[in-house]
Amino acid sequence: MKGVSPLIAAVLLIAFVVTVSMIVMGWFSSFVRTVTENVSESGQEAVGCATAAIELDHVYVNTKANTTQFIVKNVGGVTLTVKGLIVNTTGGMCINNTGVSVPSGGVGTLYFSDCTGINSASFSRAIVTTNCAGIDDTVTSLSKVTFVS
Repeated sequence: MKGVSPLIAAVLLIAFVVTVSMIVMGWFSSFVRTVTENVSESGQEAVGCATAAIELDHVYVNTKANTTQFIVKNVGGVTLTVKGLIVNTTGGMCINNTGVSVPSGGVGTLYFSDCTGINSASFSRAIVTTNCAGIDDTVTSLSKVTFVS
C-alpha cells in the first residue's frame, strides 16, 4: 500500500494552515476596521453633543387659528435640529416632526398647525427634542405660554 510521503504531507498541511490563517486574518482585519470606524463615529457624535443645550424660551398658542409657535434658544456649542410637541390635559397633542436647524447661540421658531384643543385650561406641557440624545427641554408652567384668541 502506497501513501503520501511524510515530507509532502507536511508541506501540504503547512500550506493549508497558512491559507486558512490568511483568510481568517483578512476577515478579522476587516471586522476590526469596521468596529473601529463605528466606535469613532459614535465617539465623535457624543463629544459633539457634550456641549449641546437647548432652551424652550416661549410658547405662543393662537386658539382661534389653531396654530402654535415655539421660540427655542440654542444655548450650547453645536448646531441642533429641534423638533417639538405640545400636549393638553386630555392627551391630545400637536407635533412638529419637520424640525428646524438652530445654530449655536441662535434662536429658532417651530411652527405647528391644526393644534385643536390647546387652551389655557387644557395646556399640559410643551416639549422640544434635538438630534442629540438627552438634550431636550419641557415647559409645564403657563408663565412661558401666551394664548392669543
